[in-house]
Amino acid sequence: MKTNMTIQSFSERTGLPASTLRYYEKEGLLQPSHRADNGYRYYREDQIPSALKIHTLRQAGIGLIEIRHYLAADADGQARWLRKWRQDVDAKLLALNVAKQYLDGVDSVDEHIRLVRWSQSTRMLWFRHRVKRQLHPFAQAIDESAAYLEKRGLLHAKEAYVRQERMIGDEMLGKVGFRLPMKSAIPDDWKHETELEVELEVLQPTLFVTLDCLSTDPYACFSLMLVLQSFGFEPAGPNMERYQLHDKMHYQWMIPVVHGEETGPYTSNRCINR
Repeated sequence: MKTNMTIQSFSERTGLPASTLRYYEKEGLLQPSHRADNGYRYYREDQIPSALKIHTLRQAGIGLIEIRHYLAADADGQARWLRKWRQDVDAKLLALNVAKQYLDGVDSVDEHIRLVRWSQSTRMLWFRHRVKRQLHPFAQAIDESAAYLEKRGLLHAKEAYVRQERMIGDEMLGKVGFRLPMKSAIPDDWKHETELEVELEVLQPTLFVTLDCLSTDPYACFSLMLVLQSFGFEPAGPNMERYQLHDKMHYQWMIPVVHGEETGPYTSNRCINR
């Protein structure tokens, strides 16, 4: 058996077209063992498993950059890549199931229920508030928090998010949050200038089911429960309400149903001020 094979012979042994082998070479994934003076590519017998591994990962939907990192990693590193890819596939399967649930349940005239994806990690800055229990209880807290951020020059907010947590008598506990650019810096001294408890949270990529609501609707929570039941959606974390600051009479109720990673969206909270 020949130790060195031309690209045509290597193609026959692996079942991969010569054009694919040249592409893998161009992308730095699989280099010929050597080139002859006439420019012909030659491959070794022991390169067959690598070629088939690369092609298998490509057929599994793995990107070229990640394959390159995988091939360069040691055994522990490769095991971590495999765990990541399994988690990614699980997330894709869950997202497909959510899409099927949505398409099975929605009708052609329903414009209030949508799927929204945050495809990148998102930094959220949360201000904790204790407010009076009433319709639209966090309206003033939204304005106060947004004004504070603008005064400090941290963010000119156009939208805000609310997480209602629990009720205590005639009061409610919850958080008002704002999306921050991932690379924005937060000065160390500003956290001492507010009496509010403030948290910085990194949300993973998430697929949400959203429902358009009115702030004056006292039955919004009941409507949400009916929607979840009718579609069969399973919440994967705490809900959020998304408000446009110029129109706080309407909001989106956002229910996370799929996370990009297995650990969940709220395991990286860091308290800034207590």
